[in-house]
Amino acid sequence: MIKCFLSHSSTDKEGYVSIVKNIIRKESIIYDEDTFEAGMSPGEEIINGLDETSLFVIFISESALESEWVKNEVFMAKEKVDIGKIDRIYPIIIDEKITFEDTRIPSWMKEGFNIQHIRQPKVAARKINSRLRELTWKNHPTLREREKIFVGRNAKIKHVEERFDDYEKDPPLVFIASGLNSIGRKSFIKHSLKKSNVIRDSYELPQVSLDESDSVEDFILKINDLGFTDAINTEDLLKTDLHEKNKIASVLVNGIVSEKERVLIEDRGAIVQFNGEIVDWFTNIINNIADREHLTFCISSKFRANRSLKHRNPVFYMEEIPELEKSERNGLLSRYTKFRGLELSRDELGFFSDILTGYPEQVIYAVDMIAESSVFEAKKNSHLIQEYATDKAKLVIDSLKNNQQALNFLYFLSKFEFISFDFLFELTDEETYFPILSDFLLSSVCERLGASGDYIRVNEVIKDYIDRSRFGMPTEFTDKLKSHVQEFINSNEDDNRDISDYIFSIQEALISGEDVPDRLLVPSYFIKTIRTIYKRGGGSNYKEVLRLSDRVLQNSSYLHKNVLSHIYFLKCQALARLRDPEFFGVVKHVHEPEKSFLHGFYYRIQGSQDRAISSYNKVLEKRPNDFRAKSELVLVYMQSDEYELAYELAKQIYIRAPNNPINANNYLSCIFQKDKNQAERSLIEEIVGRLESDPTDRAQEMYSSARAKILAHFDNDVIGAYKLLEETIRRFPEVTYPILTLADLAIQFKNTDKLKQAIALLDDKESKNSQTYRSYIRYKSIYIAMTGDCGKAISLARTELSGVRKEALDKFINRLSAL
Repeated sequence: MIKCFLSHSSTDKEGYVSIVKNIIRKESIIYDEDTFEAGMSPGEEIINGLDETSLFVIFISESALESEWVKNEVFMAKEKVDIGKIDRIYPIIIDEKITFEDTRIPSWMKEGFNIQHIRQPKVAARKINSRLRELTWKNHPTLREREKIFVGRNAKIKHVEERFDDYEKDPPLVFIASGLNSIGRKSFIKHSLKKSNVIRDSYELPQVSLDESDSVEDFILKINDLGFTDAINTEDLLKTDLHEKNKIASVLVNGIVSEKERVLIEDRGAIVQFNGEIVDWFTNIINNIADREHLTFCISSKFRANRSLKHRNPVFYMEEIPELEKSERNGLLSRYTKFRGLELSRDELGFFSDILTGYPEQVIYAVDMIAESSVFEAKKNSHLIQEYATDKAKLVIDSLKNNQQALNFLYFLSKFEFISFDFLFELTDEETYFPILSDFLLSSVCERLGASGDYIRVNEVIKDYIDRSRFGMPTEFTDKLKSHVQEFINSNEDDNRDISDYIFSIQEALISGEDVPDRLLVPSYFIKTIRTIYKRGGGSNYKEVLRLSDRVLQNSSYLHKNVLSHIYFLKCQALARLRDPEFFGVVKHVHEPEKSFLHGFYYRIQGSQDRAISSYNKVLEKRPNDFRAKSELVLVYMQSDEYELAYELAKQIYIRAPNNPINANNYLSCIFQKDKNQAERSLIEEIVGRLESDPTDRAQEMYSSARAKILAHFDNDVIGAYKLLEETIRRFPEVTYPILTLADLAIQFKNTDKLKQAIALLDDKESKNSQTYRSYIRYKSIYIAMTGDCGKAISLARTELSGVRKEALDKFINRLSAL
C-alpha cells in the first residue's frame, strides 16, 4: 500500500490539516497520534512512519517553519528521497504570510519542487490523492521526460525573450499563443517562459479550460477550484449581477498574483473570441491588476487575437504558432527517436521526414509507431502517419477496434468536459482502468488539467469526433452514472465534491428534467444541456429546449451578452424546427451575421428556398469562410435537385472535414449526379472508404447506400444494388436515406415497381414537416407521370413544391412533361 506522511506543526493540526486528513483515503495516511502506536516515542514513530512512506507531504506555515519536529521530519525525508526510500516530496504552503521566497524553506526544495500555495484544504486533499495515484504509474516518468523534448520555434522564442527583457515597457500580464489544434501552443508557452527565466524548470503551470459557451461564472468556478485563495461562495452566480461577478473574479485573480502563480488557460473561444477581440469581462479583470506587473495568465487560444491589441492594451502580448519547418521537424524526429532508444539510418529518418507535415504530435505518433512495431511496418503504414494531422480522432478510434474495453472506456471519458481522478475512480474500477488511462495519457488521447494535473480530459479533437458520432456506452457505465446523478440530486449540499463532479451531475440532472436549484446553476450549464437536448431532435426535445431557454432568460439582467447570444441562438433553432412564428420575435435579439444564418435556417425548414439562399449569402458576405452557411446552402441546393450548384460547396466542406459522414455523403451525392465518365472512381472509393471505416449507424447506412450506387453506376449491377438497399432498409428501419436512394435508382433505371415500393415505405414516414418531404413529393410526381398521368403529376408538384426555387421547379415540371 502506497502511503503518505503528513508533516505539519501542531498549531495547524486542528484546522487545515485535520480537514485534509478526513478527506484522504484513510489507509494511505501516516499522521501522528491517529496512526502512531501507543507506547512508542514520537521520534521512533516518525522514523517508522517515514520507512513506510512513498509520498512525504509538508504543510508549510509560519509555525511549521519554526518547528524543530517538522525540520527534523523534512531532513529525514530528504535523506530517504536521496537514497530512494521515499518516492516524492510534495510541499504545500498553507499560510498566507509565507511565500515561495521565504529563506527558511530549504533551497533544494525551492529548486526541485513546484511549491504551491493551496488555501483550500479540500483542494489540497484532492491533489494529495492524485499524487498517491501517480506513484503507482510506472510510465509517468517517461511521460514527463517526453514533455521536456522541445525543438524549433527559435525566432518566436527570441521574440518572447525580448519582450520580457524590455524594461522600457510594462511587463505583460497576459501571454497569448494562438494556432491550429495540436500545433504545440502549450508546449511553446511553457518552453519560452522557461527560456526567458519567467518560470523555473520545475514549475508546472496550473491549467484550466474554457470553451465558447463559458463566461465569467465558469472562470470564477475554475479559478476558485485551483485553491490559491480562501474558499469563496460560488452559489447563486446565476442571479448575481455582472459587476459583482467581476469583483469576485478580481479577488480570485489578485490571489493568483499575491501567490506569484501563473495560470494556463486553454481557450476555445471564451476569452479570445472568433473575431479576435478579447471578451470585455476578462479585459476588466486584467485592468484591475494592471499595477501588479506580474504575468498572470498564459492563454493557448483557438482563435488569433487581433494584432492591434498589443498597441491598444500593451499588457496583452501574443504570438502566433505556425507549423514546424522542415529543419525543426527533423530535429524533433531525431531527438525523439533517440529518446525512444531507436537507431534509424539517415535514409530511414529521411523517409519519415518527407511524409511529416509540421505537427509535433505527428512526429511523436510516427516514432511511437516505429517503436511499437518496426521500421518496415511503419513504412508500410506510412499513409496513417500522413493522415494523422487531419484524421487523428479516426485513427485513434480505429486503433482501439480490437480492444473493446479500452474503446468503451474512451467513450465513457468523453461524456465529461473533464474529470478528476477521485471522481473517475469512484465511478469505475481503478485496478482495471488505471493502466488503460495511463496508455491514453502517454499517447496524447487524454491530457491533464488543474493546478497539479488533478483532472484529465479527452483530447478535444477526439472528443468532438466521438460526440458527433454519437457512440454509445455499455450498461456498466450508464447505470453507475445514473445512480451517481440521483445521489447528487438527493444530497447536493456536499461541498467536498470537486468541480468536475458538479458540472457533470448538474448537466445530467438538467437533461433528465430534474429540478436543480438555481443557486447551483451557471449559464453555461444551460447552454451545454440545451445543445445536448437539441441534438437529440424531435418535437418534445425542441420544446424542452424552449423551456430551459426561458428559465435561464428569466435572469437575463445578470448575464453577459455573449451568454444571451448563445441562448437566443439555440432557442431560435428550436423555434425554427417547430415552425413556430414566435421565431421572428426572438431572432431580433441576435446580432448579425448569426441573425441572417438563423433566418436562412428557418426558411430552409419552411421550404422557402429563395429566402434561405438569400439569407445564407448575407452571412457569406460578412464571413466568406463560414462553413455553417456553406453546409446549409448545400442542403438547399440538393433539396431542389440543383446538384451542379451544390457541388463546389460540398467539395470545399468535405476537404475541410472529410471524416464527418454528412460532409462525405453530401459530396458523394453531388459526384454521383455527374456523368459517369466525369465521375472519378478512385475519389468515390476514397470517400466511401471513410464511411465504411466509421462504425456509427449513420455512417454505415450511408456507406451501404453509396455502395449500392457504385454497383448500379459503375458495375452495371442494378439488381445487386436493389438487393443491397433492401438489406440496408431492413438493418436500419428508422432511417429514411436508403429508401431515398432506392427511389433515385428506380427513377434512373425506369423501374416503376421499385419506385412504387420506395414510395410505399416513405408513406409511413413522411409528413409535411419532415426534411425529406419534398423528395417524397418529387418521387410521387415522377411515379404518377411514369404511369401515364402527367397532368396530375404536374398539379401535385405545383401544389406541394411551392417553396422550391422557380428555376428548379420549372426544370422539374419540364422533366415530368418529358416523362
